[in-house]
Amino acid sequence: MSEEDEVQVSYFVICDLVITEEHTRKQSLIGIYSALTTSQLPLHANMAVAFSLRLQSATPRRLRVRLLDPDGGTVLETPDLPFEWQTVLHSLERSAFATIQIGLNLRMVPITKAGVHVAGLLCDDRLIASYPLQVFLQQPIGG
Repeated sequence: MSEEDEVQVSYFVICDLVITEEHTRKQSLIGIYSALTTSQLPLHANMAVAFSLRLQSATPRRLRVRLLDPDGGTVLETPDLPFEWQTVLHSLERSAFATIQIGLNLRMVPITKAGVHVAGLLCDDRLIASYPLQVFLQQPIGG
């Protein structure tokens, strides 16, 4: 089995907010978007990143999220995301695959440039999913 078979991305999005129910771990994704319009830069945006992975092994993985600006500069990069891989092992004992869902609510993300930013999901330092975010600078009326 190849690594591509072991880790598959079901979804990876940017949204306004992720709410995770405590007992069911069910996620509610509020306001999925792919563009931001602002009247001024820099902007400190509140946003969330949500993703789901389908796993076919309980091999512990290092998962991180990174946001790059239009020039390829790093806007933010998370440390390795905490996850209890024993949960995956228990799921795999009952089924052929396990699913994990993670939502990150990010505050005050510094956006300094207009253009296409790219959010990336990394697994063991390998990009496994990306999501474009277009940032538009709205010109004042009459300007």
